[in-house]
Amino acid sequence: MNKVSTRFRVKALAAWALAGGTWSFRNLTVGAEPEPTRVEFDPGNFVDPTTSSNEYHPLRPGMQWVRAGTTEIGGRKVPHQVTSTITDVVRMIDGVPAVAMLDFSIDAGEITQYGFDYFALDKDRNVWLVGGYTENYEGGEYTDFEDCWLGTASGGLTGILLPGHVTMDTPRWFIGTPDPEEEAISVAEPVAVGVTIAVPFGEFQNVIAVREGAYNAIDNEIKYYAPGVGVIFNDPKSKSLHQDSFELVNLIELSPEGLAEASQVVLDLEEHAREVVPDVYAAAPVAERVE
Repeated sequence: MNKVSTRFRVKALAAWALAGGTWSFRNLTVGAEPEPTRVEFDPGNFVDPTTSSNEYHPLRPGMQWVRAGTTEIGGRKVPHQVTSTITDVVRMIDGVPAVAMLDFSIDAGEITQYGFDYFALDKDRNVWLVGGYTENYEGGEYTDFEDCWLGTASGGLTGILLPGHVTMDTPRWFIGTPDPEEEAISVAEPVAVGVTIAVPFGEFQNVIAVREGAYNAIDNEIKYYAPGVGVIFNDPKSKSLHQDSFELVNLIELSPEGLAEASQVVLDLEEHAREVVPDVYAAAPVAERVE
């Protein structure tokens, strides 16, 4: 199913809900916004993230998602593809184990970003964002970095990317960020549960939709999470800077060799981070693969 028909399906579902359907859709009007919920970060409450107990955000090493759509560069839409891989690279951040998810983006046929995020998992199945590093590329050459952090030790603030259980009553929550300044803090809230969404990879039921964005300007994007799969559709909203729109086109279980290759990319990126951002990564122990 192409992008136009998927967007139509989403709009049709919203209208159906308003007419009395069995799932509900939260009003997206941005006005007097509630304060985000901060869950206590208790290192004793965390578990091995690779146990992957949050079905809406799997953290199983070897899972690889290919999502494709469009982004906006210089005021024009261009083809956009993001490949994400849960590696088996794990490091301790703020006293808890965190696993690296590798991402690389291709815009208009050229690689524009390589990077990774570190995710932790607690006993309540909440997936926490606790660190990361991203490099920008132009013409195949490294240009600069962004989003470089390793938990609170580097000045960041850890937070929940996706709660272990989401209902329409789940209060707005705080997402982890490398920058604690108020304008950089991101928050999220549920806007729909029980949705059926069709994307090129297939049709999914019991999907939850989560709106994300900056504090006091949350209308950035809505991510649709399918059980056992994760994000299958990203719908950019009014505050989206690059208007990234993408759908799941493939889900792959990597071979041991493929997993080793992806994990080595993370280790190589960390090695480069120790050179360009020594105050964050050079002082931290070297991450390791767990097998």
